[in-house]
Amino acid sequence: MSGVRRFQLVLIKPSHYDDDGYVIRWWRALIPSNSLAAVYAIAADCAQRQVLGADVIIDIEAIDETNTCVDVAGLIARFRHHRNFGLVALVGVQTNQYPRALDIARPFRTAGIPVAIGGFHVSGCLSMLDGGAVGLDACQNLGISIFAGEAENRFEKLLHDATDGCLAAVYDFVRDLPDLEGTPVPFLPRRSSVGRASAAPPRATVRPDA
Repeated sequence: MSGVRRFQLVLIKPSHYDDDGYVIRWWRALIPSNSLAAVYAIAADCAQRQVLGADVIIDIEAIDETNTCVDVAGLIARFRHHRNFGLVALVGVQTNQYPRALDIARPFRTAGIPVAIGGFHVSGCLSMLDGGAVGLDACQNLGISIFAGEAENRFEKLLHDATDGCLAAVYDFVRDLPDLEGTPVPFLPRRSSVGRASAAPPRATVRPDA
């Protein structure tokens, strides 16, 4: 179909480093990430509803780094093929995962790819502490958008801003709780829980008629 664009949405749940600086990764995820499942379901719903327009197909990829090696070079090449039309979202980032999340984000930002980060660390730091005092300024320096609070009924706004090339530095919804009635039930493709230490990560295209 001529004129159709493909928005690349890559959802990454970062792992963390061990005491020797190695990324902790397992063959299989014993417990799938609920944060990743929740955001994946919200993103799939946005794709189903064609929130970016009938001429935009959203390709969604969910990567749990606790069981999958993130092919950064391959992902950058894919974004480049689509003229960086898309977004890398670091999902459910906890405090011990924050350094790893920044390291994942750096090459994407160097390549000019939009990146956003959400999860317990950024939400907690903005709600309880001085964000600058706990290293959130690193996100600003890298041009990473901070998403604090719940994504239900707000993720669509993030997708629109990424499409328009005008992501805000901070999306702060910590004190603005969403109405959860009718929100998508969290889910993940089964392959996102299967170890793929050396294989390419999975990709799913959610079409309006799926």
